[in-house]
Amino acid sequence: MKRKQINAQGEIQLLSEWLAALPRTYSWKTHVHVGEQPLAYLGAQLTPAQQRAFGVWSDWADARVWTGGEVWIVEAKLVATGSAYGQLIDYLDEYPSSADYAVFAPAPVKGVVLAQAARPRTSTLFAARGIETVIYQPSWPVREALQKVFPAAQILQPGVSGEGEIAG
Repeated sequence: MKRKQINAQGEIQLLSEWLAALPRTYSWKTHVHVGEQPLAYLGAQLTPAQQRAFGVWSDWADARVWTGGEVWIVEAKLVATGSAYGQLIDYLDEYPSSADYAVFAPAPVKGVVLAQAARPRTSTLFAARGIETVIYQPSWPVREALQKVFPAAQILQPGVSGEGEIAG
C-alpha cells in the first residue's frame, strides 16, 4: 500500500505543477466526475443507497482543462503505461454525458495522458487514436523521480557503471 500512496502523491504533484504552468487563459478543475455506471453484484443491480456507498467506483478523471476551444480530460501517471491510456479511453467515452461537460458542449473533447516518462511505442499507438501524451518534468530532480518509480534500483546507485547508468 505504501508504494501506491507514494505514486499517488507523485502524480498529484506532477499534475499540480503542470496545471500551474498552463496559460492563464485556460481554466481547469481537478478530480472531475466523468460519469458513473450502476454496479451489479451477483447479477443484481445495487440499490441507490448501496450505489452511493460504493461511489468510490464512480469514474473520476485527474483533471479537466478548458482551453477556450476544447476540453482536455487528463490522466496523470508517473509513467505513461497502457493502463493509463485505457482508463482515459473509458473516461472519454463517459464524459460527453456528464454534468461537467454540459457547460462546454458541443466543444470537442481531447484525451491527455500526463507523465514524466513514456514508452514510445505505447504513446505512438494511442496518438494514432487521438490521445496526446504530455511529458512534463516537475520540480523534483530526475534522480528523485526515478527513485519514486524504481525504488532501490541498482541503476540509481552511485558508482554503478554499465547500461542504463544515471548520471548523478
